[in-house]
Amino acid sequence: MKKIFFVGLVLLILGSIGVDARAWVYVPNQGDTGWQTYVYTAGVDGFTGTAGFVVSNAIDNSAYSELLLDNLNRGGGGTNSGFELGNYSGFELLGSSDGLATSLPVTSATYNVYEPVQGDFMSYQRALANGISTAAFSNSNGQPGTVGSILETAVSLAPGELFSFNWAFLGNDSSPWNDFSLFYLKDQTGSLVFTDGLGQIGTAPEVPIPSSLLLLSSGLLGLLGWRTRGLLKYER
Repeated sequence: MKKIFFVGLVLLILGSIGVDARAWVYVPNQGDTGWQTYVYTAGVDGFTGTAGFVVSNAIDNSAYSELLLDNLNRGGGGTNSGFELGNYSGFELLGSSDGLATSLPVTSATYNVYEPVQGDFMSYQRALANGISTAAFSNSNGQPGTVGSILETAVSLAPGELFSFNWAFLGNDSSPWNDFSLFYLKDQTGSLVFTDGLGQIGTAPEVPIPSSLLLLSSGLLGLLGWRTRGLLKYER
């Protein structure tokens, strides 16, 4: 019975620790993700600051990838969360970023046609060669961005409140130039406090087991073995 207890304890602790949760959706060369839904849940302190959306070239800046956004349940100044004003009112397109609110369909390299998922308009960003620097961001392979497009909007969330949006990544390049898109949060001081991947060209990298997890599991298994030997000795 005690042996079963220790085994259960090991499994419980290992399960509660978990591993790095990767939100990236990977696409093949010139692939696209289809419409996806992203949901962020504010922590116990809530969140007030800026939400940002990046689409970036990686390594080269010749072929450009694209990011579509729609149906934000927060942001846009409270009156333009779904870009239904037909513009970026309540949003800021940073620097030389390329983007617009459009009602026109967008066709991917695989001839998939994207239209707004809510209302008549959606946001359309492109990672053009003359875009803003995206070097502060990297894809899941650690490749930094070169140039692209960044869109921001103010967000204020109560504790546990959800921030959701629809997005689609159109990867118009090829590996190893693994273009990407991601979502981030900046606090009121402008410091980057959260990033999460959206779409990326390429395949998921291998996820190693964290060393801390290995040490903990080894220690618990060692404790189990010591306890088992003690019980056998006592029984004799």
